[in-house]
Amino acid sequence: MLRILELYSGIGGMQTAAQESGLPFKVEASYEINPVAIEVYCRSFPGAGKPRNILGLTVEDLTGLNPDIIMMSPPCQPFTRFLSVPQPPRMILLENVAGYETSQTREKLVDMLLHRGYTWQEFLLSPTQFGIPNSRLRYYLLAKLSTESFPFTTSQMVLTELPFCLCVPRGAPAQPHSKPCCQCSKPIKPSLQLLLQKFHSHYEECSTRNPSSGLPSLSRYLDADIDLNNFLLPEKVLKKYNMLLDIVNCHSQRSCCFTKGYAHYVEGTGSVIQHNTQADMTEIYSKVQMINDNEPLKIELLGQLELRYFSPEEVARLMCFPPCVTRSNDVRGEPAAITNGGCLVG
Repeated sequence: MLRILELYSGIGGMQTAAQESGLPFKVEASYEINPVAIEVYCRSFPGAGKPRNILGLTVEDLTGLNPDIIMMSPPCQPFTRFLSVPQPPRMILLENVAGYETSQTREKLVDMLLHRGYTWQEFLLSPTQFGIPNSRLRYYLLAKLSTESFPFTTSQMVLTELPFCLCVPRGAPAQPHSKPCCQCSKPIKPSLQLLLQKFHSHYEECSTRNPSSGLPSLSRYLDADIDLNNFLLPEKVLKKYNMLLDIVNCHSQRSCCFTKGYAHYVEGTGSVIQHNTQADMTEIYSKVQMINDNEPLKIELLGQLELRYFSPEEVARLMCFPPCVTRSNDVRGEPAAITNGGCLVG
């Protein structure tokens, strides 16, 4: 059984991914400081130890925990102290925002990995590559002690795609064979295809499809009976920021990355939904641009679109959390609460 140490655990996205993988593991300890994230984490994993503040973590603690894997989604700061232990972990999984790959912090981390005898691979990946209609480019680093090998040839370059087939199979997952996938020409890894099929079966009918050639619509991820009153954009937002909104609807095959500022700020924090798909958004916006900001007709026209925020459950689905987790964390009225510590299954 793998012993896992979670650092900057957020709402438990990495632990959820570990559960979905089917690998036997035990979380020895987790560390997080955000009180909302801790509350959601405790709801998702009842009976698990409450995350602690990482400022209290010592080298002695790390030695005592003796984890096989350290999983973390940290802010940009040096990691030297996490690797300066007599027995370093066998594996490390690190997630961060795109751009981390060119940071000084990354340079210090890679230098430490080299001196401690690790082999590693870096990636820049987005959920769209896994068939999820949400753009969320993230940096990932996988590291193993050099005594353990990767199931692919590593490169010093930051890879922008996985070296395995991501086509979702119909029915049972493909069995291992020497031939590459007939659609993408990449090697088939059955365990990875099983994870993809497992996720997609939660929210859509599974069919043979290469995610890169087309994404499902958002309708599979949206609540059919949502209470609009909880999620409609306030009039002050419609009045002041209507031209900055990224608007999608149930038929859209995309959505923008959700950030911690979602529902608190507008620009660059995530998409909003045009709930009333019968209204012609192009026609309404052409009229809105001709109207003075102080005229009530402007709000009246925009109101016809019924623009709303994504609910926490909908955001969780787009972050690949399974239904059992999205149902256990009903934090209505706080659409941003779910966005800390996302999970990318696969």
